[in-house]
Amino acid sequence: MRRLLLALLLVPFAAPAHAESWCAYPLWVHEWGVHVFAADGKPAAVEELPDYFHTPAGGARSDAQKAVRNLPADSGVRALPVLHFYSSGSLSSPIPVAVEVGFTHGAASAWYPAVDRLRPADEANGPEAAAMRAKIEKLRAARKAAGPFGRDGELAPIPLDTTRQLAWDRIDLTPKPVRTPASTGEDWVQLARKFSALWANSDGESERFVFYEAGTDERVPLMLVRGDTFGKGRRHYVLHNTSGHAVHDVFVVTREKAKSYVFYAPAIPAGKSAGFLIEDHLVKDVEDATVGRLRRALVDPAATEAPKDYRWGDGCVMGRDPALPFEEAASHKLFASEVDLILEVWGARFFEQQGTTIVYREDTEALDAAMPLSIYTDMYNFVVLHRAGLAVWEHVKLP
Repeated sequence: MRRLLLALLLVPFAAPAHAESWCAYPLWVHEWGVHVFAADGKPAAVEELPDYFHTPAGGARSDAQKAVRNLPADSGVRALPVLHFYSSGSLSSPIPVAVEVGFTHGAASAWYPAVDRLRPADEANGPEAAAMRAKIEKLRAARKAAGPFGRDGELAPIPLDTTRQLAWDRIDLTPKPVRTPASTGEDWVQLARKFSALWANSDGESERFVFYEAGTDERVPLMLVRGDTFGKGRRHYVLHNTSGHAVHDVFVVTREKAKSYVFYAPAIPAGKSAGFLIEDHLVKDVEDATVGRLRRALVDPAATEAPKDYRWGDGCVMGRDPALPFEEAASHKLFASEVDLILEVWGARFFEQQGTTIVYREDTEALDAAMPLSIYTDMYNFVVLHRAGLAVWEHVKLP
């Protein structure tokens, strides 16, 4: 299977002449992706990628002189996975970001734009990289403890995180592309380009997103078995979550000619199960029970679109250090335009196939573990990361 990841960068520029006293601006970063499993629970194929995307055969760029991690710290005065960056304004123009991503279950297979560093999977997932990561975490903790006035000249620089297979040391985000985007016939790319996202510019390449994917040896973390009361006209099943993380927004969709059955569970905790009778879940409004329900589960009701302005109130962020990345997802919620793109591309594959299909949302902690992501930006911005990882188990054989 290939796990796809794409990053769309979206920042409306309308910064006032002065931030409130000296507050960093939020940079909302939204990532979504789809993990596809075949009937046997193993990875399955996904859509073709544009031919201008990069692969391991092309290697990586080597010039990292303008890496975001080396910017000055604030002295006191963040068929296809997508990552979007949004801001209601910034004192930076363009906004610089750096992105590093690891894949703990496989090797990077494609990305865009070109990366500055490409590290083999066996090295990134090996013991030496893990030891370096532990050292890095201690150094970061020391920088945080020192505060904005105790960093310069007193603390050792933080080394490169060798657990990350792909690294972009600097991407400039702008309202308009610096270079003419590559021509493509891929529908999902054309849809993504219609967003009001910032353009990601790097090494002479411009696109509405940053994309990355990897091969993986992961198996579907669910097991479907017959329930104790299974019988004729009574198809009782139990869905076990065999993983160490919860799964969310679980759909078991069985389409048999003109009839559609949809079982939905808001969540199945790690190591727990959910039982159901297929016959109890016959639905008439299939669209609302599937696409509609998933859309409601994913769209952020408090922010259905990218904010056009921002007031700090009591949330002023100061003392930002560009050497410290943002790595933990705060939520899985997305903007409506992002969810609509997911459903436009994947809706039929999720919910319209004959037979049984299981769709669920991965836990954000599971995503952080399987695809660790680090996002850096300058002292004028801070990252608010949202990650929505969906999975589809196709052609499930009912036991």
